[in-house]
Amino acid sequence: MEKIKYGRFPYNLLKPAENNRNGFAAILYHGWGTTADSYTGLAEKIAEKGYIVIIPEIVYHDSRNPLTNWFDKKVIRKYFWKTIVESIEEFEEFFQGLGIAKEKTLLIGSSMGGFIANGIFSFQKDLGGLVNINGSGSFVLTEKLFRERDGRPALTAEEEAFLSQFDPVQKEKCASPVLLMHGDQDTTIPIAGQERYFQHLKEKEGRENAKFLIFPGVNHQITEAVVERLLNWLEEVQKMQVWRTEMTKELVVEILNWRYAEPYDFYNNDVTEEGLQ
Repeated sequence: MEKIKYGRFPYNLLKPAENNRNGFAAILYHGWGTTADSYTGLAEKIAEKGYIVIIPEIVYHDSRNPLTNWFDKKVIRKYFWKTIVESIEEFEEFFQGLGIAKEKTLLIGSSMGGFIANGIFSFQKDLGGLVNINGSGSFVLTEKLFRERDGRPALTAEEEAFLSQFDPVQKEKCASPVLLMHGDQDTTIPIAGQERYFQHLKEKEGRENAKFLIFPGVNHQITEAVVERLLNWLEEVQKMQVWRTEMTKELVVEILNWRYAEPYDFYNNDVTEEGLQ
């Protein structure tokens, strides 16, 4: 694993083995109160499928102005949505330094990272796919459920209007494949947010490439079964992305001529007539 910093953005980078590169990348967003390093194990499994994996340090975590007590209720209420919104807003600046193609990049997020990945995905039209694990793609609904659970006052009109600006169920951008996964016993993030977003994808957008997997008896955690289904789906998406377009000589040349910036330049190819045969 390499630790890299582009501008104000530190991130971890894992590369697949030389003989196992598929040309795709996954940006992996971690959960509230955790770290980029804590997702190394999952990232290694994803890299084994041929993906380069990027784990950004999220604002107010790691080295980016970290909070001192993430699980204090007042801290959560002040910074949870602030962290999500700032991560969504800074994505373009962060992505520019990666030197990779959006259409070959998938976003994966767990818990708070699922909110972030889903929010970014809803503002983009060219990304290759989304995986939301134990997060939510229905921001306003989820905040209402948080408040009901905690016995707090309802959202004001101003608060709801602000959150609505970033709410994936109120956006229609990216048509790439989506995988939602959630434990049906999650006591941290209500599963209703994922259910609502899936309903939005199926009924409003008419999506055939969206899946929602519910894991019986699972609380707010990433189990071996979750990881297994994630890795299987990543293989499926890779095949779909490669074969969904008719493979002509011109397309092959275009793909082989994609140029990646450092440190991803190991994916670059030299195109020759002999190599095209």
